[in-house]
Amino acid sequence: MEVDLTAPNPLIKLKVNIVSSIEELKGAKAYIFLGKANKEDILKAGVNPLLVRFLDKDATPQEIEYNKVILENAWTAELAPIKEYVVADRRDILKGEIKKLIDRIDKPVYIKDYCAGLYRACTICQDSCPYKAIQVDKKTGVIIDYDKCTACGLCVASCPLSALQFPSVSQNSIFELAKIKGDKKITCYKNEKGRGIKIPCLAMLSEVDIALLRSSGKLEFECVGCELQQNLTNFINVIKEYNEIVGGISFTSPFLKIESKEPKEQLKTVPETFFNRAEARKKIVDELPYIRYDVSIDADKCTLCESCVKWCPSSALKLVRDKDGERIEFEPTRCIGCNICVNVCPEFETTTGGSCDSSTSKIISVSKSKEYKKDVKVLVKDELVRCKVCGTPIGSRKSLEKVKKILKEKNPNTLVDDEWLELCPKHRAQYILKKGLESAFKPRGQQK
Repeated sequence: MEVDLTAPNPLIKLKVNIVSSIEELKGAKAYIFLGKANKEDILKAGVNPLLVRFLDKDATPQEIEYNKVILENAWTAELAPIKEYVVADRRDILKGEIKKLIDRIDKPVYIKDYCAGLYRACTICQDSCPYKAIQVDKKTGVIIDYDKCTACGLCVASCPLSALQFPSVSQNSIFELAKIKGDKKITCYKNEKGRGIKIPCLAMLSEVDIALLRSSGKLEFECVGCELQQNLTNFINVIKEYNEIVGGISFTSPFLKIESKEPKEQLKTVPETFFNRAEARKKIVDELPYIRYDVSIDADKCTLCESCVKWCPSSALKLVRDKDGERIEFEPTRCIGCNICVNVCPEFETTTGGSCDSSTSKIISVSKSKEYKKDVKVLVKDELVRCKVCGTPIGSRKSLEKVKKILKEKNPNTLVDDEWLELCPKHRAQYILKKGLESAFKPRGQQK
């Protein structure tokens, strides 16, 4: 199979040149521009504007290194939505020299290969968007309405598999940035006067990203307080927690100021080149236990139908069968918080309020863990029913009772044969055939 080397590829680093004039925009894919330039001139030079990062002329070597790393890994820039427009003055129109410029919009892009088919059951990005700009289609994947999208970054932070990324700052850029030792000041593009590592919005950083960045030095976050500041609730809660545990994190904005706590023992986590956040999470759960998730199941209502186990993409949920029965076990260090187990669970529980109002919710839930335990725990267990003929496992006693209940609800006059129910598919067929033959060859007076 031929490989298209021109297609965006996270494994290929982009060449970055340092320039100080428009005329120097050649010979590379990405550029660090020392000084200022007009965006229109950038476009006329045929350069993707998302691959140009502007720094002050007196930028420090460290500032240049940080921005160079971001650009080297900005493979997602070519995936950005395209906006075309025509720029021409009166003279150009008379000469017939009308040029069409191609601009790129820095809003999250969906990378289906990263999603790995989880769109069939996962809705975490859709649920995270307060602007209703994301819709998950169970057949095709994630659909983004760029007219509604505000580039707040909440969907980017929510995806455990990094299937949503900003074109100008890829997930690879964050991983590689975390490898560089040194303190970092991080702000957004709207902070025109301030210096630091600029990203689309602070809300795009997940708890995993913040943990990795903190492992290589102290962090200073600055928000200018734009209309998107309302989306920083989860981000602020995370840095408050981390600041208490490891220290060395500060936050400044017009509405809030968080002083950096005294840095405590340095995190032993060594940033690596990860494929996505799920991989990175596995490396830091031992040091930051509160980064884990916890899963709970209402054991009284669970029928062990196995839906949650079969769909779990990280094998955090496992079905274990032995001589004592069957049970669902949960391994906290594997959970990525995708909520797929909740989405696929067919069982509901009804709660009634004081005013007789009732609501339904799933019997399984996922929440952030506040415990330091990482041991495997049993969520629910039951008797394992085996085929009475061959001993093949059929299912839990609760699941068979559920089947029995459904059959009776569909036809109240039907008598459910318990003997048939406790056979495997193969012997159920033989049982039905046997019963049919017995009925067919009975004397006429005994046939029903």
